[in-house]
Amino acid sequence: MTIVDVLTKFAESGGIGVLKPGASLADVSERLGPPKDGEYFPGRRRKRGEPRNVRYGDVRLEVCCDRILSVALSTGSESVDLPSDVRGETEELRSAVTAAQLRDAFATAGIRAEEGLWPEPADQFTLVVPHSPADVHFTFRRTDADGSGDSGTVLHSAIARSHHACG
Repeated sequence: MTIVDVLTKFAESGGIGVLKPGASLADVSERLGPPKDGEYFPGRRRKRGEPRNVRYGDVRLEVCCDRILSVALSTGSESVDLPSDVRGETEELRSAVTAAQLRDAFATAGIRAEEGLWPEPADQFTLVVPHSPADVHFTFRRTDADGSGDSGTVLHSAIARSHHACG
């Protein structure tokens, strides 16, 4: 399996394996084992009703009320660790992928992706794949000088985030 395969399945299913917005963290933990702490600022106290962050390898999750709100994968490094089929273990994959490679894979799989409509930094653009309950956003950084075409881009992150308010 390659990172392109993983990202294509992310676009198709809205998640990375069982890690999907709306899934129960208890159910996921039963299958993958307990998650690791994923807080960006471990010493900071979370406010009441604020999601907590956990992770499985390099897949970060926001969780509230035992429900996964977001699934995020940063691909800016040379490789990523993803949950494997073996409980508690991860699998390392090379993470470099261009927009052209992902567009080709999406076209082959029949996945419709559109460029994001909101303002982005000049060196970034986002492909959005509509999905319920959360669209999947693939954000690329431009690495070419003229900013044209997809060959001079590299995937920076992929994220699906649903909306939720604790009651």
